Order: sequence, then structure tokens, then C-alpha cells
Amino acid sequence: MTSVVDAAIAECLSSPDSKYETIEQIKDAASALHQTHACSLCILRFLQIPFGPVYQDQDTQLYEQLGLSEQSAEPCPVCLGILSHDVARQIAEKYTSQDFDAQQVTLGIEVPKSIYVRHRSMQIFCSANTMTQVHNVVDVKDTLKYLVAQQLANHNVAVVAECDTQIDIAFAHAETARDCQFLVDQTNMANSRVAIVAKLTACSDAEFTAHFASPPPLVTTRALVTVSTKRASIFVGGRYLKLERNISQTPFIVEGRRVTEHSVSEIIGNPIQQLTKCDSYNMVGSGREDADVRMLGDGRPFYIECINPRRTRTLDEDICNIERTLSTTNSPVQARRLQVIRAQDTAIIKEGEENKTKHYCALVWFAHELSQEKLAEINDLGKHEIVLEQKTPVRVLHRRAPLTRPRKLLALAIEHIEGRFYRVRIESEAGTYIKEFVHGDLGRTVPSLAGLADSPADIFELDVECVSLDFPPATI
Repeated sequence: MTSVVDAAIAECLSSPDSKYETIEQIKDAASALHQTHACSLCILRFLQIPFGPVYQDQDTQLYEQLGLSEQSAEPCPVCLGILSHDVARQIAEKYTSQDFDAQQVTLGIEVPKSIYVRHRSMQIFCSANTMTQVHNVVDVKDTLKYLVAQQLANHNVAVVAECDTQIDIAFAHAETARDCQFLVDQTNMANSRVAIVAKLTACSDAEFTAHFASPPPLVTTRALVTVSTKRASIFVGGRYLKLERNISQTPFIVEGRRVTEHSVSEIIGNPIQQLTKCDSYNMVGSGREDADVRMLGDGRPFYIECINPRRTRTLDEDICNIERTLSTTNSPVQARRLQVIRAQDTAIIKEGEENKTKHYCALVWFAHELSQEKLAEINDLGKHEIVLEQKTPVRVLHRRAPLTRPRKLLALAIEHIEGRFYRVRIESEAGTYIKEFVHGDLGRTVPSLAGLADSPADIFELDVECVSLDFPPATI
């Protein structure tokens, strides 16, 4: 039966691009490469053997077929130990241990810059040993990708050119860190991979060997590998209701101390994080109400970005369960229309900043009881658009620029409750400071409700009853 090594050699000899005519020539070339202490995979690469079963842990058979002795355990001076089946298994096991449910991944590989110098050194060695100029050597990165792909296939994970999940594989090798220094010293160029490769391409063999040995010198340590996985964010959109006061939209922390015990983002975001197994999450709302303001009606549009999620498949039912659980446990924060959305749908939140309107209901106290004539006057005025000039409120001057902004009230209605307490309903464009409209903010909002009523006023309670933005879109 033909071995995988015999098959690979036969394929190499039959290739129109092969520089070998007989198996003896291949064996002679392999022997020369073997004497440099190159590993079996680097021997295959520099023999220009194409990828196939021969690359899959066939060391013993390869050495036997080519008449070579087993290499010692010392690291390969060409690939620095990167091209190892053990390393490929380690990378695959690291990925699978992270519990991602992705069935396709891309690989991003970073190798020490010294690899490029040692590759050139080996090319020169091959040319000097009658193996002709070697231009089509299989790349180190491509070889590692092939090895890792074989290992990941055992876990039903395919390596593809492009997808939303990438395994980042980075190698470092301190022992050879100065291999490139002669190139940097000669040209004062940046010590970057692109600059190193460009200089090596322009450098003649004589120039190169004047500064670096050929074949590459031996090393005593293997390159160290770090493996991490990054996945495109997924987004969960919906609308939230805040049924109690003193709950901030996101954690409210001042000088390291929490101001409010709970936040909307944590109440909704924490179970979503547990479900998607993401590293972290960010909540983005269509505006935000103060912590002491309730959000009622159909809720405020928002989305949560799940960063580097492990789980992204078959989430719909579990997302709905989060919404149901918040309802059945009488949580002070509720969610409506909770669902996975597309990344491009998040733009609706940003676009709605200028276009949406909001409806408010406020409990207002006036220093003087208002006459029926004054109530009628305010209500008549409120049937028409009112343009406010609002300076940045005193309470936010420490974090916002001192500007004057025109804001529109689209509707205003007031009714007496008892004593000097009144119910005020307001429809306004986005960005209007309602509390400041009520009391005037020391004259910084003109006109103000206090001014229209000819009486000092203060706001006791405020609720948002409607945010008129269609989100999540019904087409999702």
C-alpha cells in the first residue's frame, strides 16, 4: 500500500512546477535540510511539498521514507517550534475551552519578526546547496493554519476566510528578538513586520549573509503562544419600563460610591450577559430619564451590545423568557419587545435623537393657587407650539458646555388637583429639560411654566409616558 509520504513525493515529482526529477534528488535535499536541524514540517515546506495527509503527524514515517534519523527534541531554528502538532492541538483546545458556539472561525496569526529573517536565511542555504533558488516555500502562517484547521475539524469547527469569529494566535520569542536588528541599524527604518519584509526583499544574498548566518543558528527555546478569541457583537433591542423611582438607567457611581442601588442596564443586561456569555455589555437608550423619573407607557427604546458573546445561536426563546421573568417577578424594571436585532438597526436610536418626541406627566406645586383664568390662559397657549430658549441647566453645568439651545414644546396642558398642586402634561421634542421648564432654573429657561403662571413653581414628580420612536422596527 502506498504511504502518505510516497503519495506526497509522487505528487511533488509530477508537478509541472517541481524542481526535482527523481526521488533521489528529493532525498538529497531533505538530508541537507535535516542537517540544519529543521523540523519535519519545515523540511516539507522547503521541499515545496503541497498540503495533504503528509503534514498530519507523520514524522516517523517521513524520516523513514527519506532515510533520515529522528530529530532531537531541540526547537526548530527555522520556525522556532511554531509548526508543531502539539501547538496546533493546544490552540484548538484553548478555543474549545472558551465555550463559543461558532461553527466557523477565521484565524489571525502573528509570528515573531525573526521568522522572516530565518526564512530568508534558509532560502539562501537551499540555493547554496544546489537545491536551486527556493521561491515557492509554503508560508509558516499558512502551514499553521492548515494544522489548526485539522485540529478544529475534530471539534466540528471549520476555518474559513471570513466570518464573525476570529481566533487570534500570537507567538513571541525573546531569544531571537534581535535577529532583525541589523536591518533596523542599516536603514533606521521602523521595526515593523512590513518594513522588515520590505528590507529583506530588497537585500541581496551577500548583504544578508554579511550580517546573519545561513543556515539560521540554533535556538534553545520555543516560541511562546497566546490564544484569544474575539467575536462580533450581537445586539438585543427592546423598550424598557421603569415603574419605580430612584433607579438610574446605567450604574450611577460618584467617587467610587453607588448613588442608586439598581440600574435599568443591570436588571435587563445581567441576565442577557448570562445567556450570551459575553465578556461585557453596553446599554444605549434613546435618551435617558433622571433616576427619580419613572418611564411608563410603552417604554423607552434601547439596545444592549453584547461584547464578544460565546453564544449567539437559537437565542430567541431565551430572550423572550427574560422578558417574561421580569414580568412574573414584578421587577421594578420591565422589558417589552425584547429581541435580537441587526447591527444596522441600532442606527435608529441615533437617528431618533433629533426626530422623536416625548410625552411627560408632572406633579407641580405652585407658591400661589392659580385662578381659572390663568389655567385657561396656559391651556390656550399650550395648544400651539412654544419655543423655549434653554441655557445649560445649573445641575449639569459641571459636565456640559454652557450653551443656549432652542427647544420646542408641542403641547402643554394643566389641571388643578387640590390646594396648590397641579397635574401638567407636556409633549416636547427630544433634548428638552422638563424640570427646568417648570421652575425656570433661575431664569435660564425662557419662557418657563413658573413665568407663565406668574408664580414660583417646583416639580414634585415626573413621569415619561411616551417616547415616540418606532423601535425595535416591526420588520425584525
